[in-house]
Amino acid sequence: MLQKRATTRFLLLALAIASTICAPLVAQNARTATATKSFLWRVESATGALYLAGSVHALSADIYPLNPAFEKAFSASDTLVEEINLGETNQLAGSPLALLGKGMFQDGRTFDQVVSKETAALVAERVKDTIPFEMLRPMKPWMVDLMLTAMELQKEGLDANLGLDKHFFDEAQTANKRVVGLETAESQIDRLDQLPASVQEQMLRSSLEDLDSERKNLKAIVSAWRRGDAAGLQQLLLAGFANYPAAYASLLVERNRNWMPQLESCLTGRQSCFVVVGAAHLVGPDGLLTMLQKKGYRVVQQ
Repeated sequence: MLQKRATTRFLLLALAIASTICAPLVAQNARTATATKSFLWRVESATGALYLAGSVHALSADIYPLNPAFEKAFSASDTLVEEINLGETNQLAGSPLALLGKGMFQDGRTFDQVVSKETAALVAERVKDTIPFEMLRPMKPWMVDLMLTAMELQKEGLDANLGLDKHFFDEAQTANKRVVGLETAESQIDRLDQLPASVQEQMLRSSLEDLDSERKNLKAIVSAWRRGDAAGLQQLLLAGFANYPAAYASLLVERNRNWMPQLESCLTGRQSCFVVVGAAHLVGPDGLLTMLQKKGYRVVQQ
């Protein structure tokens, strides 16, 4: 699991680990032609507008072609804005040691020493038929989280190279459109690495719970995402954070607030932006849709 080919996936997950619960949305689905709404909104100011798309970061091939609303909005925009410029991950993919080095303890501690016995037991149970638990002991909790998530994505047949982020990044490259990152890959790795151990454990526990619960709710999630049901996805995607407020604040709320000035710069009329961020960042009382509405912008679902 630490092969070079997995590095780009780790980086992408690191950018949006809070929304990896979205990944199983398309594991067993087929495109429905009757959908009238998509998980896409047009945000309008007095002088400009942007399109805001909720991304699923890892998909299977059968999700494509997308609802035409996505491609229409992308074509109408001259700048692609994503959580990071994925060109950065291409540059870093050939140097996995930077990620692995930060994800490993350098002071003699081990994973099972910094998390509770219950968490360690849950992780050991999760990997018992896949890899030796000893492989995880040198890793910090956030790195273990990424490892387990990547393993689950592989089991579901999902691929970050088929995610909405990558899809539109590739289209932007082909169309020679400007690409802007709201964050950098390095800053997101640092954000995870600098979280207190207790918050890293919260994040890991949330992921462990969500990976199981989302499989059970797969049909409901697929249906809600396809019909653009923000309220339904809010309940399905954010419920796992109820017991982990510190992880919710750090990985969703703080990032949403940090992104707002950059999103508002797209509403001045100087550039037309197609913005793609994890679907979990759009919904809920602290989501980008609510934040933009509170600032007086007109938000219209497409």
